[in-house]
Amino acid sequence: MKRRRIGIIILVAFVFLGIAAFALTWRPEIPAVAKDDQPDMDRALAWRGYVLAELGNCASCHTAKNGQPYAGGRAMPTPFGTIHATNITPDRETGIGSWSIDAFTRAMQKGIDREGTHLYPAFPYTHFTKASDEDIRALYAFLRSLPAIKHDVAANDLTFPFNIRALVAGWNLLFLDTGEFEPVSDQSEQWNRGRYLVEGLSHCGACHTPRNIMGAEKSSEKYQGAMIDGWYAPPLSGDGARPWGVDQLGNYLATGFQRDHGAAAGPMAETALNLRQASPSDVEAIAVYTASLSDGNEQEMTPIDHQDIDVSAPTQNLWVGACANCHEQGAGVGPSKALPLSISASVRQPSPVNTVRTILEGIEAYRDEDGPYMPAFSDILTDDEIAKLSQYLRRRYSDQAQWSGLEDAISKARANADGKE
Repeated sequence: MKRRRIGIIILVAFVFLGIAAFALTWRPEIPAVAKDDQPDMDRALAWRGYVLAELGNCASCHTAKNGQPYAGGRAMPTPFGTIHATNITPDRETGIGSWSIDAFTRAMQKGIDREGTHLYPAFPYTHFTKASDEDIRALYAFLRSLPAIKHDVAANDLTFPFNIRALVAGWNLLFLDTGEFEPVSDQSEQWNRGRYLVEGLSHCGACHTPRNIMGAEKSSEKYQGAMIDGWYAPPLSGDGARPWGVDQLGNYLATGFQRDHGAAAGPMAETALNLRQASPSDVEAIAVYTASLSDGNEQEMTPIDHQDIDVSAPTQNLWVGACANCHEQGAGVGPSKALPLSISASVRQPSPVNTVRTILEGIEAYRDEDGPYMPAFSDILTDDEIAKLSQYLRRRYSDQAQWSGLEDAISKARANADGKE
């Protein structure tokens, strides 16, 4: 009798757990909008949404390499597997053409799609919760104005149990802050606008904040630098942050180049290209807020150049043949906007990844935009030559210890570059 009673108690407990789990994970489907039932297009609102989409780098994530803009398919590697960005054009079958504004708002602010399925937080809804309803409406209007592109995106490739979307409900319970943006009363309107964009639509912390074992941003280390897509996003605050002046940062964000700081490469190059289309006043506001995260004073990098270090003849030849003509001290800033490496930030960073990936991939993003340019050496230099050249740059142009694990960094960099979408 006692054993039976225990069994009944366990059964009841499982039933209640099941009900609780269902209540936690279930979300209702929002009815599809009929094909002929969309409101008339507000062109002014759609244009404003386009500008906001550039601030949010939406196309960068939702466009596959050589793919149609916003049609999805870009592979996004994570520690839990690969996620493929969705099609957000107005195609009704493979995109969001059947979504109402309510469905779009729920996806942006709660990470739940029209059908009631949880979205993975690789989509930064954790930041978009700060976006105003007005801005979300503008983004919705812009996306509806795009050509409808039929494109079936590949299925995500996530390891068990991370391929169970319902588990995201528990993740949200732990890490999703749904609080609205609250201006800081003793700061300027421009500073608050910058903070709204940095913490919201521009989601800068998604790259510049390290993450915990569950993939959530560490609030205690906000903006203190992190790895993203095989690149190192340097800290914007904390002891390791290099101070930016507002004018320096504004110029860098708008052009991808600042002569006292260098050129934007990797994911930051895409960001800078998008910001060229954004409102100059919004870019300036971002610069004002971000500069305040360090001391906000303009800073020139103190040149370091240990010209008298010992170097082997083969490595010296690599330097002279591949680098010196553009990067040697005194070469000047030519059309490629190459800076002397004596003020390079990447060769002074704790990780070699930015130096290695820049050597391998170059800087191509601005080729047609009158921005910085550097040729790629991935097909010219061997891994051993890249390692020797990187260590030479580290020794000559920094006061830091030699990088460790350089060979592994080069191998991963090649893999990331080859598999990049």
